[in-house]
Amino acid sequence: MSTAALVFVYGTLKRGGWNHRWLNGAPCLGAASTVECFSLYAHHYPFLVREPRYPVRGELYAVDAVTLDNLDRLEGHPDDYQRQRIPVRDAEGGMVEAWAYLHSHPEGELLPDGEFIER
Repeated sequence: MSTAALVFVYGTLKRGGWNHRWLNGAPCLGAASTVECFSLYAHHYPFLVREPRYPVRGELYAVDAVTLDNLDRLEGHPDDYQRQRIPVRDAEGGMVEAWAYLHSHPEGELLPDGEFIER
């Protein structure tokens, strides 16, 4: 059995999102937020960007290596989104390191706060 990797999701991979199925039934460890401040832009889907504005809210998952590879393909890592480790505050308030997909060239509008809600 492979070791689980923690992944912070903030957009279409969240529960109820159209890409949630890509998590292959991975256990959700609950709500989470970034420790550092970032920015979220959105066109049809969100872009997490290293521009300090606000903590971003999302969910934390424990995924296996196969699922992480599939997420890399979905996100176009490393050519589109770049998978990076960032500090995340879990539902209990503890700090963990998790993978997140960041973008260097966002599209769309800057969201007013740190949460993407799929419409």
